[in-house]
Amino acid sequence: MEDKDYLAALRQALDDGRIKLEMDCAKLDHLDSPVLVQAEKAWWVFGGLFGGLGLGYALDWHYGVGFALLVAIGYFFVGRRVMNERMRKRMRSLVMEDVALWRKQWRLKGLALVLGEARCESPDGSWIRFAMHVTDETPQA
Repeated sequence: MEDKDYLAALRQALDDGRIKLEMDCAKLDHLDSPVLVQAEKAWWVFGGLFGGLGLGYALDWHYGVGFALLVAIGYFFVGRRVMNERMRKRMRSLVMEDVALWRKQWRLKGLALVLGEARCESPDGSWIRFAMHVTDETPQA
């Protein structure tokens, strides 16, 4: 089997519910991560900054600071959840469909494949050996 076949086996096992893919989104928030889109975070920063500046200029600086604080609070309570959910969707729809992207993501920390008590964590664990275990293949030395 080739790498793309092992990745397809992982996708199928994930879809069937035989394995779980655990993601630590705080560790996946890395510039080299294929699941991260920096623009999602930038919208919050620029919205708070420019909205606050605009309100501060138009009305009073208190309104600008208040608006910026509201945006920051909104980011921490809503924005991060939305971004993490989008990262999970991109993991399944984009990264797990392309072996090159999967390898790139696996080299970073933050992923774990789980089958019962067996656990394979990136970047130290071998996802191919894990996929062999899932497909009941015996690893060759």
